[in-house]
Amino acid sequence: MYLLPISPYDTGSAVIMAKINVGLDIGFSSIKAVSLVKDKDKYKLVSLGSIPSPQPGIASDMDEDLEALAVTIKKLLTAANIEQKEVVVALPESKVFTRVIDDLPYLTDAELASAIRYAAEEFIPMPLSDVNLNWQVLVRSEARGKNAKTVVLVIASPKNAALKYIKTLDKAGLRAKVLETEILAVTRSLVGNDPFSPSTLIMQLGVTTTDFAAVSKGLIWLTRSISTGGIALTRSLVQRFNFEMNQAEQYKKIYGIVEDQLEGKVFEALKPIIDIIAGEGRRVIQAFETKYPLNPIKRVVVSGGGAKMPGLVVYLANIFGLEVQEADPWYSIEKEKDSVSKLAQEASSYSVAVGLALRED
Repeated sequence: MYLLPISPYDTGSAVIMAKINVGLDIGFSSIKAVSLVKDKDKYKLVSLGSIPSPQPGIASDMDEDLEALAVTIKKLLTAANIEQKEVVVALPESKVFTRVIDDLPYLTDAELASAIRYAAEEFIPMPLSDVNLNWQVLVRSEARGKNAKTVVLVIASPKNAALKYIKTLDKAGLRAKVLETEILAVTRSLVGNDPFSPSTLIMQLGVTTTDFAAVSKGLIWLTRSISTGGIALTRSLVQRFNFEMNQAEQYKKIYGIVEDQLEGKVFEALKPIIDIIAGEGRRVIQAFETKYPLNPIKRVVVSGGGAKMPGLVVYLANIFGLEVQEADPWYSIEKEKDSVSKLAQEASSYSVAVGLALRED
């Protein structure tokens, strides 16, 4: 278990009984918790922690597996000194359906609700009665007219998936304040609502998937998810060198995609998988720039546990021909000086948890 408890929030001599927000990232391989407190316009880190997720964890539908997961969550929160019972949790992109609908005319809120349900039937492969349907208006013309339009981000989450998370939290004595998607949380922690941030492609490298979001002016305009993630890289090393999974994972973390390490053997094993991920990233950039040619992508931010793989940032920069950065969800958050170096070591893997804790309602 990795923990970094921070001293109680205070300003000088007075302890402030401020509201603490908790983001809980229930991943397939690990669980991460972050608690933040807001003072005026600034957030301060209160505590954080990470613990390996029991297997099969949230991927299972069995009560005993969810019970084991709940016990692990309680263990993490206790060790991290997090007493809040309300948490913000994310559903993985692989479990939700996300689409930006940009071909609608000017519509009022009442008209929009009907139009979205009609449009959603085209990209949601299950009855709408089985999903929770939410949307956010990105652009809406001021009035009706020939060129008036409405652009909406639509997110549909299967009710059975959401209920499993709620059930697990209930077993842990917690309540979900909000259930949202991972890519929304990552966007909030890495880009925020800054309208002056350059248009950005976010790549969230997960264990089983890689999720992409084209973000401009603090809003998501295009998303995509592929079923290729960190475990595919590890398995490639297992097959090439006949390693055990743990040994392959260590080689991936130590040597990564650096061509001059170990005579390039690890590089050659990982390169085909990285190229699949990067190729999808290129397609997302092209799709975004086709729709919005006056607003090209200027940078790529790589997030998730795989973002720290040696050589990855440089390799992707050469492929995309753009600035590529490793994610830093802590950049706008106040933290103790002696914790800065520790936070940097695992920064990219906390993007989801930080983004969840930053959610305001």
